[in-house]
Amino acid sequence: MNGERHLAPAAAWVASFVVCGFGDWLLGRWVLTPLFVAAFYGGMIVIDLLTYPILAFWRGWLRRRGLLAWYLVEVVGLWGGTTVVLVILAPWWLGWRWYGVLPLQVIGGVLVLVSVGVGAWACLKMGWARLLFAGALFPPGAGAEENNVPQRLVLEGPYRYVRNPLYDTDFALILGTGLLAQKWFLILLAALYAAQLALQLPLEERELRARFGRPYRRYCELVPRFIPRRRPVNEREVNR
Repeated sequence: MNGERHLAPAAAWVASFVVCGFGDWLLGRWVLTPLFVAAFYGGMIVIDLLTYPILAFWRGWLRRRGLLAWYLVEVVGLWGGTTVVLVILAPWWLGWRWYGVLPLQVIGGVLVLVSVGVGAWACLKMGWARLLFAGALFPPGAGAEENNVPQRLVLEGPYRYVRNPLYDTDFALILGTGLLAQKWFLILLAALYAAQLALQLPLEERELRARFGRPYRRYCELVPRFIPRRRPVNEREVNR
């Protein structure tokens, strides 16, 4: 169904950066924003590396346990564990910085603002279940119906221009935060995120082809993976 909007994840995404940015302004230095970005995307890298390569295992393990079990594993275990490690090590890696490159900070600030805005737009169209991998882990006939996990190829918002708007904005956001806060660790994290995507995307696209079939293959033919097209695609073109 078209026109679905999921305000909660979009609002939470924007609010996270507003709160962190305001906190850093009060502190007078970059602490909360780079810590949030490192924890969020460090956890994302761990989750991605432990999900798609062994998708069949997770589907079998979760089939009897349900959606809540996955959210506990993902949010509490993988994201939470990564965050704890990064917080413990924060006094060390937050010190990896350089000084006085104002043009790079301006570029970084623009990247952050644009990435948060486009990322919120994408979150508005996706919803929690798809953002947190539930769509892949609970496909039709294997838990989607029981757990009320929507199975829909999103062809709205930024997805009309590029297949992976969140991956584009994720990379730009990590890099932009690194430039803005002048933290070497985040520049390295951006490189690690790009390397992880190179491993993940073939597996993810294979799984999406299996779930959505010809419409997804047609979507891939029409819409670039990373570089946005100038004219938005429409559903009639994809389903033709």
